[in-house]
Amino acid sequence: MKNISSMAALAALLLVSCGQDTDVKFAGDEGAKVTFSASINEQNSQDVSRVTGVTWDDGDEVSISCGPTQKNVFYRYNAADNSFTAINRFDEIWLLGNEEYDVTAYYPHVGEEGTVPPVQTVEITSENQDTPEERAAFDFLYASTKATKAEPNVHLNFNHAMSRVNLKFVPGTDPEGNPVTLTDIECYLVGIKRNGTFDTETGVAAVTEDAAVSDLRQMLNADNDYTFTAYLLPQTIGAEGLQIEAAMTTADGRRIYYFLEIPVSDWPEMKAGYSYNYTLTANDYMTASPTVLEISGTDINPWTEVNKEETPDAKALGTEAYVNGAEWGEMENEEIVPEVK
Repeated sequence: MKNISSMAALAALLLVSCGQDTDVKFAGDEGAKVTFSASINEQNSQDVSRVTGVTWDDGDEVSISCGPTQKNVFYRYNAADNSFTAINRFDEIWLLGNEEYDVTAYYPHVGEEGTVPPVQTVEITSENQDTPEERAAFDFLYASTKATKAEPNVHLNFNHAMSRVNLKFVPGTDPEGNPVTLTDIECYLVGIKRNGTFDTETGVAAVTEDAAVSDLRQMLNADNDYTFTAYLLPQTIGAEGLQIEAAMTTADGRRIYYFLEIPVSDWPEMKAGYSYNYTLTANDYMTASPTVLEISGTDINPWTEVNKEETPDAKALGTEAYVNGAEWGEMENEEIVPEVK
């Protein structure tokens, strides 16, 4: 029988005659039920959802482990009082004795209650990064803290284990200085690794050693504010750097191709818990050659803010100069083909 179930079942029986949880005795020793509250990067705003990355949605479920025996216990979030309660009351976490217990938690939960939580295999694809709801399944969160019987009210501060990339396209100008009207944009991010793991015991997300360099594709439009967003495994960027490739059909039927190379010296890594935000200006030079995207703003910060306005920083990466792209070679007008170098 699972350790967590046997302990909690005994506690539930004893609660019938006890007014307070701390009155429960296990073989002559008082036990205390642990209560959990939680935040994400210490953000407590209630007007945003976990899909945006900084707080919880009502009904979200996490796994919590405490000490050597109470493993992978599933708890559900209650927005009304900003707390988590055990999905199965007979599996809720209790503390005995005077020792200090290690508490860890992760989201989303996997495996079976009462067992050591498994390492998750992660594969990032264009399909599972296409919408906020699909990306949410890859927003791995992790928290760790301590608990004692004397202080059983535990606050869990979850942090993002993944990296986030936002590439926002804004309209530039044509040769006469008129503003460009953005239409649907087909965008590729090339030069990333998409396969790895999330260790639910340590909270570490990482690419596998043999992960191949690949790309991600998204269609950008007014509905997603012409912004490419992806949750990616933390990784060191290869020597070839990253490339952004995009194409847009204008209102008069012309196809504009865009290209940008970001050298590894400007973007050497993607760190866990960080958001990499680039603002890209799409100009129209009325030529058939691929147009180099202009980086008009960069912002690399801890993944804690919602609907952040991107303000160009003259000292930030990529804002001080144009980046010249390589030749694309022959290209059919109806599609773009990302090239992994």
